[in-house]
Amino acid sequence: MKKLKTHIANNVLLKITSFNSIAILINIVVGVLTSKALAEFVGPKGMASVGNLRDFLKTVYALATFGIYSGIVKYTSEHKKDQTTLQKVLSTGLVIILIATFLVSIALYLGASYWNNLIFEGKEFSYIFQTLAFVLPLYALNMFCLGIINGFEKYKKYITINIIGYIVNLLVTVYLVWQYKLDGALISLSIVPSILLIFSVALLYKERVSLPKLSANSFSRVYFKKYMSYTIMAAVSAFIFPIIYVFVRNHIIETIGATEAGYWEAMQRISNQYLIFVTSLLSLYVLPKLSENKSIEGFRNVVFGFYKTILPIFAVGLLLIYFLRIYVIEIVYNEEFLAAESLFFWQLLGDFFKVISLVIAYQLYAKKMLGHYLFVEIASLLLFYYLSIYFTNAVGIEGVVMAHCMRSFISLLLLVTIFWKSLFGKITLENNEV
Repeated sequence: MKKLKTHIANNVLLKITSFNSIAILINIVVGVLTSKALAEFVGPKGMASVGNLRDFLKTVYALATFGIYSGIVKYTSEHKKDQTTLQKVLSTGLVIILIATFLVSIALYLGASYWNNLIFEGKEFSYIFQTLAFVLPLYALNMFCLGIINGFEKYKKYITINIIGYIVNLLVTVYLVWQYKLDGALISLSIVPSILLIFSVALLYKERVSLPKLSANSFSRVYFKKYMSYTIMAAVSAFIFPIIYVFVRNHIIETIGATEAGYWEAMQRISNQYLIFVTSLLSLYVLPKLSENKSIEGFRNVVFGFYKTILPIFAVGLLLIYFLRIYVIEIVYNEEFLAAESLFFWQLLGDFFKVISLVIAYQLYAKKMLGHYLFVEIASLLLFYYLSIYFTNAVGIEGVVMAHCMRSFISLLLLVTIFWKSLFGKITLENNEV
């Protein structure tokens, strides 16, 4: 027992995991309660609309930050002890985000009717986009603060903000859904992420001694160009991919039914709950470590260390979810959603492949391997879209999760092929640099 405690104390990943698990547990409870509220007051058809807005918001949020969040984490991590360079890094990032957010907010407000028709196909929710236009700057500034906190590797503070976010999300969502049904669900999706700026600023204020003075005069063309590589990388995964999900969901609504689209959204919400356990660790631990790493040996240690430590736990969790899927649906939703049971196998298997590939894929992001990144992401996007259309037409709603599984597996094969030498090749003094 003493050896186990010592091992955990000396293993940064395990220490983060143990604290992060508290946040994950809270998130699961919050997810169950909010999903239950949506099931009772919105139903499967309303869930499809919630899913469309959720995916649209991913694109909006990425545009508002111009896709540079990971760049802020990387360059803050690299230059946290160099105040002069850090001033250029953060000032440049802040200017980019403020300009991007201003432009996106104008587009949302003036084009509210257009976005409403695109996302909700005739239902009148234009006011949601106008509301979003006003609160979006708060979200963008919150992400800027979170990027700095993550770059400083203040893991506990980062996770604390996540915990606060989960609780705020629960209170706001349940109240608004209870009072205003579908409208309340859509409003809560739009405003909750922006509320968290208050808490991010409060925690970042405690690190003010480590922060340089930010100024537009410190804007750096050098770092602007570096940030732009992250923008290009985000163009596929963050800007385009969520909209593809909207198109696929609308195809399901038109060809199969809104209820079935709601089942898929219900499955997606369950998937997102357990994937947060892994993706938060990737963001907190893997990205900063890969950003600092300069050797192939270090790359292997990060990747295989994650596989040995986290992947077995994740695999066991997936098996439990699969065998208890009926109970999971009844707990999280209600009997109206039991038909979603048929979606679990392919979704969970696809998520397993996805996690294996994500750990490797973060190297593309950390080292700005732009060509390879775009190739993998575009291939993944095209595979998911066309396979979804083909399989849903052929076998019904199960086709969309089959497409997800096949897309994830093929993406993994592509990544392993790209990094074969780094993962499995012989390391020498001459070839050890990444």
